[in-house]
Amino acid sequence: MPRTKKQFEEIREQTKTKILNVALELFAKKGYSNTTISEIAKSANISKGLAYNYFESKEQLMEEVIKILFVEIENMFIALEGEKDPFEKLSRIIDLTFEWVTEREDFWRLYTNLLMQVETKVIVDKVAGNFMDSMFTEMEKMFRKMKIKNPVEEAKIFGAILDGMSFHILFLGNEYPITQMRNFLKSKYSKENLV
Repeated sequence: MPRTKKQFEEIREQTKTKILNVALELFAKKGYSNTTISEIAKSANISKGLAYNYFESKEQLMEEVIKILFVEIENMFIALEGEKDPFEKLSRIIDLTFEWVTEREDFWRLYTNLLMQVETKVIVDKVAGNFMDSMFTEMEKMFRKMKIKNPVEEAKIFGAILDGMSFHILFLGNEYPITQMRNFLKSKYSKENLV
C-alpha cells in the first residue's frame, strides 16, 4: 500500500529532527568549523545529498539549531509569565537555569562555543536578533518591581552570575557544587536579603 501524504510529511519531519539533533551533538562536541555536512549525514544514517535536501548549507543548519536553542530559552520565560511575585519569579529563573544547564548540556556547550568564535557569533547574532536585550529587559522589570536600586545594572550582574555559574557547571562537571551554589544564589536573591 502506497504511503499517504501525511505519512510522507511525518517521515520528512522525523528525518529533519534527526539531522538537527545529530548536528547539535556534533557541533557541540567538535565545534561548528570542524564538523562537515558529510559527518552529520553519516551520523544520521542518511546520504549527504538527502541532508542538502533539508538544509541548503551548513550555515542554514546551524541557524536552525540556534533557533531551537532560543525557543528553549524563550519557553523558560513563557513558563514564568503567570508568576506575579518577582521574588518567586527570580527564584524560578535560578532553578530553571541550573536544571537546563545540567539536563541540556549539549545545548549550552554549543551555545558557549558559538559565542566564542567570530565565525559563528555572526550566525547567533543573526538568529537571536534582540532576544538578549528583551531577556535583560524582563529581568530589569523584575528588579524594578522589587524596588531594587539600579535595576538595569542589577539585571546585567544577575545575568553574568548565571552565565558564570553555567560555564563552571559545563567545564567542571561533577566537581562543581551545583546544589550548594543554587541554594546560595537563591538565598542571596531572596526577598529577605534584597529588601
